[in-house]
Amino acid sequence: MNDPLNEPRLKQRAAYGHWIHEHVRWSDTDMAGHANNLAFAAFAETGRAILLRRFMAPDADPRALLVLAEFRIKYLSEAYWPSAVEVGTGVSTIGTRSCRMVQGLFIAEQCIAVAESVLVMIDESTRRSADIPPAVRSLLETFRIGDSVA
Repeated sequence: MNDPLNEPRLKQRAAYGHWIHEHVRWSDTDMAGHANNLAFAAFAETGRAILLRRFMAPDADPRALLVLAEFRIKYLSEAYWPSAVEVGTGVSTIGTRSCRMVQGLFIAEQCIAVAESVLVMIDESTRRSADIPPAVRSLLETFRIGDSVA
């Protein structure tokens, strides 16, 4: 089975249509002086959340609650305080009730990590999986990076 995180395209900025800017905080560093694994995960989480935030507000119409079911990250290089980190996010696959997002974390032109997340749509009242609404599906499609990364 091919691992999507080995896809060379994920290490290229051009693969991603959604970007956020973060920075390594002093508190993100470990005893070795570099950003710890939780900081990398937090950068990825912020990228996902900002992409989806228009559907997460209490008064959003439609409101969509996509919850994280799986998260993997492949560390490629170290990051040090106070580096600027840019997080690119794209959607690799969209199913009936879930989607996969992929992300690249970059310092300047260097890709320091790639990540993959599985997000599941849930009904807020029943807490069970639900179909992704058409408006949410449409947004996800705008950030699709192609089927070869699935």
